[in-house]
Amino acid sequence: MPSTNKTTNLNLNQWIGTDKPKREDFVSDNNILDTVISNHINNDDVHVTEDLLSQLSSTMSLGMTFGTGEETQSIQMPFEPSMVIILAVSKPLVEYDTLEDCIKCNSGIALKSSYGSSSGVSLSGSQLTVQQTLSSPSGGVYYNLNNPAEMYIYAAFK
Repeated sequence: MPSTNKTTNLNLNQWIGTDKPKREDFVSDNNILDTVISNHINNDDVHVTEDLLSQLSSTMSLGMTFGTGEETQSIQMPFEPSMVIILAVSKPLVEYDTLEDCIKCNSGIALKSSYGSSSGVSLSGSQLTVQQTLSSPSGGVYYNLNNPAEMYIYAAFK
């Protein structure tokens, strides 16, 4: 006897205490699971293959760091990137600070030195350097890329 209840998504058996499971019930559930998992694994649009993962990891790196509160912080990348994007996890990319009457930069894009970078970040070889404004903002810009109360994520691209 199949179960009294079924799961919402895959319609698998959910037996209650008075149900009497049979072998066919388990076989049916296993066939459903095998079909769903096989379809997922074989669909490159929704499943990351080992080959694709290997290709991605050889061309980019994702990481996180915490601000130190110093005026600058150097972050070592695992390779020499051509571009790094860094941003504060809990902040918008940029924001206007009405109290300081300035633009607060919570993100940046660093390119190889011959191409330039956004203000507050620089890239030299495999080293990313970020800035934190410690005094009143200069020129209406406040760099918020090394705040000790922030976590930052970055993506480095070869």
